[in-house]
Amino acid sequence: MPVSSQPLGNDAPGVADLLAPEKLLAAIVGHLDHDSPLVSGARELGDLHAALLPGYLDAPRRSTDLDEVTVRRQIAGVVELINSWAVFHLPRPTGARKHTHSLGEVISHVAKTFAEVWWTVRRADDEQLRHEAWFYLGQVREGYADLLADIRACRVELPLGIGLAP
Repeated sequence: MPVSSQPLGNDAPGVADLLAPEKLLAAIVGHLDHDSPLVSGARELGDLHAALLPGYLDAPRRSTDLDEVTVRRQIAGVVELINSWAVFHLPRPTGARKHTHSLGEVISHVAKTFAEVWWTVRRADDEQLRHEAWFYLGQVREGYADLLADIRACRVELPLGIGLAP
């Protein structure tokens, strides 16, 4: 059996560096200070996705020369940086099922969902809508947790990413 298809423990290089769901959310909002490409990428993606929302809450951090096209290009760049990290640090198991999204795309989706949910919670008057938004974020968090378990158990192979805009 090839080495790449062996199950990896939590201490395997690269896999151990993956952010647990609660740490990913903390990184997205800037509450995790760690010198890691995943932490800095998650934080950057959180800021960039928030910048695309109407009435961006943190206006002083937003540059006046940022437009939607620029922000989307920056998001794609961060996604590719995360994907580059993943190529060298995550297992590429043979015979595992193929996932539809790269690690960068998945982290970008979590960051986008968090930004949209936080915007909804802060802006919506409808309590049911706020509840549904938090519930959806919980589902996205659980999906990410399941993906991490599959990566650690070598049950999934992530695509390398091809530079498409998110």
